[in-house]
Amino acid sequence: MPTLRQLQALELIGQTASFTRTAERLFVTQSAISILVRELEAELGTRLVVRGRTARLTEAGEHLQRAGHQALREVARAVEDVKAGRHTASAVIRLGAGSLSAATFIPSALRRLHDEALPLRVEVIDRPAMLLTDLLVSGEADVVIGSTDASLKQSGEFKSELLICDTLCVVCALDHPLAGKMPPRARGVRWQDLEGTELILVGRNGGQWRALLLDQLARQRHLTVGYEVQLYSTALALVRQGLGAAVLPRHAGEYLDRDIYAVRPLISPGTRWSTYWVARKRSMVDPAALAQLHRAVSLSLQ
Repeated sequence: MPTLRQLQALELIGQTASFTRTAERLFVTQSAISILVRELEAELGTRLVVRGRTARLTEAGEHLQRAGHQALREVARAVEDVKAGRHTASAVIRLGAGSLSAATFIPSALRRLHDEALPLRVEVIDRPAMLLTDLLVSGEADVVIGSTDASLKQSGEFKSELLICDTLCVVCALDHPLAGKMPPRARGVRWQDLEGTELILVGRNGGQWRALLLDQLARQRHLTVGYEVQLYSTALALVRQGLGAAVLPRHAGEYLDRDIYAVRPLISPGTRWSTYWVARKRSMVDPAALAQLHRAVSLSLQ
């Protein structure tokens, strides 16, 4: 089994491409680093580092470096917990959440856990959806919730579960001209009804929005994009100022103040917004703690 010192050395070689700089960072000699790597390669029976004018990791080395990076982070966090006296208090889950999920159903899930006084602490890392993959791959998050890309869901290293497959809604300020075209009793708004209204889009660079827009722009040439932002809060601020209408998952519209916003379903057959729960298959987090968080999230979406 690799030692922490060997994993640290491999991590730094991958970062610096140098045995010398790795030795300096670990306050040891270069020969000591060479011995650590050589012993690790002998134990695993494969080359991990290609030596030359610069050092680079082999494919096997990169694979071990990724796993080692996560292990080192877990150890560092455990050390901090012990120093702070938190080692007997609660399980900790680092939750990466897309900005829209973090601003809508995630808070109610956390409130549910809080009210139940469960021995569980959730650290929320809110990011644009396009960055969720990096959080999980790097080991910064134990689980991510949001509109993740296909490569993450298809990876054999992670397990993915669909949390909700939602329809869409249109949101505008009550004093926006579009609000007059959206009477409360109307069945909904069609894409054609958005002609002349600048659209405010959240996370357009994400796979779902890109596919949706390419399809609709091809069908509805009158659609106009006014603003493209990555944060849900920014989109709502623009909507509130009357600068356009936002197209959002329908569940997001349920959290909005009807004294400020007009919210109507978007009639778009076959169009859905999918939100996923993705976690590492071999997670170091207590499975019972993950199950508690999953249950709270699922109940918040009902």
